[in-house]
Amino acid sequence: MIKVSSLSKLEEPSPIDQRMLVALVRMQFGEPFGAWLESSIDTMKVERSMKTGKIKYLHGSNGIFLVLRPTDGFFTLTIDAAILLNELEANAMENGITILTEVASFIKDGRNVFAKHVVNPNPGIQPLQELYVCDEERNVLAVGKAIISGTEMATLSRGVAVKTRHGIDA
Repeated sequence: MIKVSSLSKLEEPSPIDQRMLVALVRMQFGEPFGAWLESSIDTMKVERSMKTGKIKYLHGSNGIFLVLRPTDGFFTLTIDAAILLNELEANAMENGITILTEVASFIKDGRNVFAKHVVNPNPGIQPLQELYVCDEERNVLAVGKAIISGTEMATLSRGVAVKTRHGIDA
C-alpha cells in the first residue's frame, strides 16, 4: 500500500486541474477511463507537493487512486485504478495484458512478467506504457510498466515483458 505523509493535505481540484487531469487520463488510458473520471472528478481530491505545489496524487474514496510522476507528467496506476480500468475495458484490453494462470501467484507477489507467460497481448502496447496484469479469468494481479512492445511480447520467448510495480499480495 502506498503511504501518505501526515503533513500533506487533500484539497478539491480546481476547475483547471480537473480539465488537466481528465485530458491527461484520456490521452494516456483512453476515452472510457477519461469519461469515467470526468463524471467522478467531483468526488476526487488531490494532494500537492509541499515544495512545488504540483499535484502528486489523485485520491478516491479508498485512498490514492492515481500517482502523477513528476519526471514525465504521466500517471502510474494503483491496484484500485487498474481494477476499474479492467472493468471499463471489458471488450478489449488496451492498457492491460493477460498472463498464464500458472504464474499468477508469482505476479501477485510483485514479480516481473516474462514474455513467455503473456497470452495474446495487444499489439498496440508500447514500451514504458503503464499496464495492469490479469490472469486468464481477467482478475487484476498487478500493475507495472511495459518493457517491450505488445508485438515483441507475442513473439519473444525470453526476457522481461512488464516490470511490476505493485502486486495485489505484495
